[in-house]
Amino acid sequence: MIPRAIPYKPKLKNRNGTELLHADEIFRNRYHILGLIGRGGYGQIYYAVDITNNADLAMKVEPQIRKGSLTKRMLLEQKILYRLQGRPHVPVMVASGHTERLNFIVMQLLGPNVGDLKKMSPVKRLSQSCVARIMIQGVAALRDVHSLGYIHRDVKPANMCFGITQASRHVLKLVDFGLVRRFKNSDGTWRRKREKPGFRGTLRYVSTRVHDKKEQCPADDLVSMVFSGVELLLTNLPWRSLPTEDLREAKEEFKEPSSPYLFLTGPFFTTFAHAVFSLNSNDQPDYSALQALLFDMTAGKSMVDAYDWEEGYRETVGSSLGSKRLKIDEDIL
Repeated sequence: MIPRAIPYKPKLKNRNGTELLHADEIFRNRYHILGLIGRGGYGQIYYAVDITNNADLAMKVEPQIRKGSLTKRMLLEQKILYRLQGRPHVPVMVASGHTERLNFIVMQLLGPNVGDLKKMSPVKRLSQSCVARIMIQGVAALRDVHSLGYIHRDVKPANMCFGITQASRHVLKLVDFGLVRRFKNSDGTWRRKREKPGFRGTLRYVSTRVHDKKEQCPADDLVSMVFSGVELLLTNLPWRSLPTEDLREAKEEFKEPSSPYLFLTGPFFTTFAHAVFSLNSNDQPDYSALQALLFDMTAGKSMVDAYDWEEGYRETVGSSLGSKRLKIDEDIL
C-alpha cells in the first residue's frame, strides 16, 4: 500500500523516438503512462498512475531481447527487490513481471536523487549535517542488502532518493539493483572469488580494488558510499576531470592522512572514511560502528528533521565550508 503523496510531480524527459512506452498508454489495463522520467543504458523509467486507486508510481521497463539475447538484468532486480520488501531503505515494489516484449517493475514514485538535490543548491553541495544523515541511512541500506548475501556494485548519489509521502520524505531509498551480485552462498559461506571478474559500477565511484579488477565485496560498496559523500560535501570529486588512467592513483592519494581534499570534508567524515578504507575484502563490516562515527556530524539533527532542500539550503549557504566555492585543482593530486 502506497501512502498518499505530498504534492510532487516528476519532470518529464523529452521524447527522442526510443521510448519503449508512450504517453497516455494504459499498460496492462491498469497503469496510465504519463511520460518518461529517466533513461539509461539498460532500461527506461516512466511516471505512471494506477487507474484503480489514483496512486502515483514509477514503472521501470527493459526490452526482453537485446542484441538478439534474452536480458536478465531486470529479472535479477525483481528478485532482489522482492526479497528486500519490508526494509525501510528500498522502494516499495507494487508489481513486476513481463510481457511479450518487456520486463517491468512497478514501484513507489520517489523524489529527485540526492545528486540532483545537490545540484539545486546555490553552492552545488550539501551541508555537513545533511550529508551525515544521508550517509547514516545509506550505510543502513547497504547493511540490508549485504545481509541477504548480495553487494550492490553501483552505489552513487544518482542511486539514492528520498520518498515523496509524509511518512517517507525523510527516508533514504537505495535504487537500481541491476548490477547486484551474490557474494555469499545460501549457507552463509563466502563465494569463491573469481580471478578475472568483469568491471561493474560507475568509474568515478568505484574503489581502487575495482580498478585492480578484483572481485567486489561489501567493503567496496562502502567505499563507493564514502566517495558519494565526498562529492555531496565538496561539489565535485577531486578526480572528476582526470583521465581514466589517472583515477586509481588519485583515489589512493585521497586516502592518505595528508590528503587536502579529505581534510576539507571535516574531522567526523574523515574518521568515517578512514574506517571504511581500512576494511579488507574479507571483512564483515560493523555497520552500527560506522554509523556511530557520523552522529556527531549531524549537529544534533535527527533523521526526520528537515534536510537542506526543505529549508532553501540555508544551512548549506551559511556554513563555513560553503562560504566559498571549492574548486578542485587537479595539480594538487
